[in-house]
Amino acid sequence: MTIPFIDVAIIGGGPGGLALAQGLKKNGIDTAVFERDEVRSDYVQGFRMRIRQRGIDALQANLPAHLFQAFLDTLGLAPTENLVLDETFQRLENTSQGSGEPEDTHIEKSVSRITLRQILLSGLDGLFHTGKRFERYEQLADGTVLAHFSDGSAVHANLLVGADGAGSAVRRQLLPDLKSIDTGVRRLAGKITIDEAERQGISPLLTEFNTNIRPRDGRGLMITSHRVDPSAYARHDFIGREDPGHADIPGFHFNNSTSYTWWNTAYDTDELGPDELLERLNGAALIETLLHRIRHWDERILDLIRHSDTSTVAFLKVKSSTPGAVWQSGPVTLLGDAIHAMTYFRALGGNTALYDSGLLVRELVAARRQGKPLLAALNDYENAMREHGYEAVRSSLSAMQRNVGANQPLKAIPAL
Repeated sequence: MTIPFIDVAIIGGGPGGLALAQGLKKNGIDTAVFERDEVRSDYVQGFRMRIRQRGIDALQANLPAHLFQAFLDTLGLAPTENLVLDETFQRLENTSQGSGEPEDTHIEKSVSRITLRQILLSGLDGLFHTGKRFERYEQLADGTVLAHFSDGSAVHANLLVGADGAGSAVRRQLLPDLKSIDTGVRRLAGKITIDEAERQGISPLLTEFNTNIRPRDGRGLMITSHRVDPSAYARHDFIGREDPGHADIPGFHFNNSTSYTWWNTAYDTDELGPDELLERLNGAALIETLLHRIRHWDERILDLIRHSDTSTVAFLKVKSSTPGAVWQSGPVTLLGDAIHAMTYFRALGGNTALYDSGLLVRELVAARRQGKPLLAALNDYENAMREHGYEAVRSSLSAMQRNVGANQPLKAIPAL
């Protein structure tokens, strides 16, 4: 069997891995991406990603101009004004102090994860391979690496990049003692199209603002919107109104070209019910469970949840990586959630993965085009990636504790 040689082999086709491939291709560096799944249909894929400047900068550096323009053209608009209501629908003064940390967020900009994926895949024909489940790597005496896949195939590379998410198989081999933690927080989220919200008479206070429901006791609810311009999609023929890979999945959840309002709420373990029960419930049953819990809230809030598309509602355990791991630089490195998975609070995860891709492209260009030793380039990348990535993990966990535990302390608070 002939084993192909690739300068940089990327395991995992999420935003970070694909942005890395785009940046390497743009700079003439040989690369390929190996993705386990034919279609990405994980629950989070159906939601928007709030955009931060670090993500924008990485995309601008890594993408060719026409793809970066497509990204800008198809950005969704989020509300720019914040509103705080209590559970009786009375306005409250917004006394939030925020994180106290530097912010680079664009509160008015968000991107469909599906649309972003379509953009990042454009032009990667022949470089993007699906159905490739990574099993293990083998480091060779000459400093290169062999990556082995479950179908019996392998690829030989100068550098193997694990961009394969929070459950990274690459990380498990590179850092076998590094574990993720269960924060104990349990999340529910759902969506309703703007058109359906209007038909159901949902209050504009819940569709036109970034609205936080802050009850006098119990857990809160966050509501915001993602509005898209369908004509922008028509200007870019490589972006579909819906990803064909999701065509056989019923419901609205994986639609990427319709404006919607979405909400999310989080509870401590067992507050809504035992995990083993909640994990078995479908979207409709989860909605009923939540409505029962907050049945004393104002009907205008309950109606938003009651009329949400059941295909968009699911139960998630909120997990986090453990920051602090350090390793000796070699022909295997990590990117994004594979090394610094974090809670969804503060919208740092996807942007941090994109930022990683920009850091790594810059260092690999220095190695391949400017004579910098590869190990020195990787060491500089990993130091910078760890510094900002681990801080993002801590920041998102702190925000989770601040938000979910605002009125009622969490039973177990992880110390990272």
